Amino acid sequence: MPYIGNVPTPAASETRQEFTATASQTTFNTSGYVIGNFISVYLNGVRLSAGTDFTATNGYDVVLTTGAAAGDLLAVEMRNTLADIGAGFASTSEVTGTNTTGSITTGTNSLTVASGTGINVGDYVVGEGIAPGTTVSAISGTSVTLSGTVGATLSSDPVSFYTANKALSPGLVAGGLCRAWVNFDGTGTVAIRAAYNVSGITDNGTGDYTVNFATAMPDANYSATALCGFDADNGAPNIHVAEISRNAAPAAGSIRIDTMSAGTTQRDLKFVCIAVFR
Repeated sequence: MPYIGNVPTPAASETRQEFTATASQTTFNTSGYVIGNFISVYLNGVRLSAGTDFTATNGYDVVLTTGAAAGDLLAVEMRNTLADIGAGFASTSEVTGTNTTGSITTGTNSLTVASGTGINVGDYVVGEGIAPGTTVSAISGTSVTLSGTVGATLSSDPVSFYTANKALSPGLVAGGLCRAWVNFDGTGTVAIRAAYNVSGITDNGTGDYTVNFATAMPDANYSATALCGFDADNGAPNIHVAEISRNAAPAAGSIRIDTMSAGTTQRDLKFVCIAVFR
């Protein structure tokens, strides 16, 4: 049954953490907060003033202006921004993320990127050797500090950054997203039954197609899976990525595939399905 009236917006959620201070302690490491007006700090039950009594600028640490006394109780309340900003769903650009290249050494958290444009503190980071859930703790120009160390040496390898304060944000699932998929009829005039992020199919000849992406992948290092079949029992169909079989590198903007039957005989097939992950 449809809603009567306005469709409800996502509700905000709140997290509360409490710390028992040591003598003169100023820095308290939280589980993470949204930078801005979505954090409240209390010392022994008294609410502190942001900017005067404390600062919270890196998405994790709360820093007191004056050190606490031993045994003082510090409480931090952190809220997300879904209801606060009124528009809680990710935009197309936020789903796509910021994609660049970066270099980092195993066991460190200082990432150097080709471009820092579009990267913000709190963004989730996706790349080889970077653990799921890693975020940007600080950024200055092309120097990015991560919330954790990486497990592989990157040398000009692809790195992607995603926001995580919007509903359906890819920052929450990172590389688990399907970047493009299509189900099409490869016989006669090629016809797409349904698709996502596919602008069209180029028919290169019998059993030879190019799937064109509406929005290109961050690079050509994606993974593709495929299925195909006849509408009747006409032999054993099979499919493979043509770029690899033709000794040519895959492209970020498209993927070429071959469909066959009876071993190596190329043939147009009724059902062809491709899914691309990156």
